[in-house]
Amino acid sequence: MRRFVFILAALALVACVASTQEIIYRDQATLEWDAVTTDGNGDPLLPEDTVSYEVYIYDSALTIDDQNTANLIYIGETVVTEMLIIFPERKNWYAGVRAKVVTGEPLTNYSAIAWSYDAEVVEVSPFVYQPLGGVVPAVPDNLRDSGI
Repeated sequence: MRRFVFILAALALVACVASTQEIIYRDQATLEWDAVTTDGNGDPLLPEDTVSYEVYIYDSALTIDDQNTANLIYIGETVVTEMLIIFPERKNWYAGVRAKVVTGEPLTNYSAIAWSYDAEVVEVSPFVYQPLGGVVPAVPDNLRDSGI
């Protein structure tokens, strides 16, 4: 019985650690990803296909449909595999990227958005950005002596 409880506790600890996310403290960050070279079936893209990437962020406190771009803040589009993000406010931000492929026909197709909190698409561990924001604390007031 003790062995079963120990194994169960160890599994719970592994699940807890796996679900944690790292907080990266930066006012701006360069998000990087691997190039998309195949379609959703794993077949190579054709030479006439052009790939670009759209980068999005959203406030991690919100509960939204994270695949609906109307709910997201659009950062920009790029053909390279990185983009500088300058965070608009001091909140916790998730960052996401989706591939955009324009075929030779031309037809435009999009991948799902890969998010920084999704352990399946993150290189090391899920993460959220928290800007430092140059926070200057308020001036203390109501000064007094404790003996008065």
